[in-house]
Amino acid sequence: MRNDNREDYLINILRLTDGTGTVRTTELASYMQVTPASVTEMLKILSKEGLVNYQRYRGVSLTEEGVLKARELRRKHHIMERFLTDVLDIDHEQAHDQACAVEHSISEETADKMCRMIGTKIDADCTTCKNPCNDGTVTIVKCIAVSKMRQGDKGKISHLSSGESTMVRKLISMGFVPGRDIQLTTSVSDKGARIIKIGEATIAIDKDMASAIFVNLE
Repeated sequence: MRNDNREDYLINILRLTDGTGTVRTTELASYMQVTPASVTEMLKILSKEGLVNYQRYRGVSLTEEGVLKARELRRKHHIMERFLTDVLDIDHEQAHDQACAVEHSISEETADKMCRMIGTKIDADCTTCKNPCNDGTVTIVKCIAVSKMRQGDKGKISHLSSGESTMVRKLISMGFVPGRDIQLTTSVSDKGARIIKIGEATIAIDKDMASAIFVNLE
């Protein structure tokens, strides 16, 4: 039995129970459009692996380990959806279908990098968007927006953060990608343009764009 098939069951049980309740096997079969016999077979396997609590005629619930695994899968799905819609400008229906196809194969490291590119860090509950500068996953000296940098400050781009997906796409197309070296060479005024050196290129950006780029200062 394929591993991604197991994961499909876990994430769908989570969707139907929110990780706290029990779902009947017939309801799960209808939701996944598979036969009840197929559901029963898989639930027995997942039960042996300690991922679900399953009793015949009483339905199924996720164990603590199962909840953690299912939430991580859902997190990857949401990250991929956001990446496809916000960065690649794919419509939501296609993004959902494509996210379902690849959510099993992307690593946590890849998911985290996508989070930084779309400007938010989605937690396992998919309810909170954490600032990557303050989530405790990276050791930093100081993380600030480029709009707050002083002339001569330099560091590496941590993440992008904007309520407008068009802004994120524009910044990425200009080369403002998490992990790249960046330096503020000139700041014309508080509201004026910033002259940025990124890699070997020198680029002028306005305050709104500068406010959407966050940097780990050296």
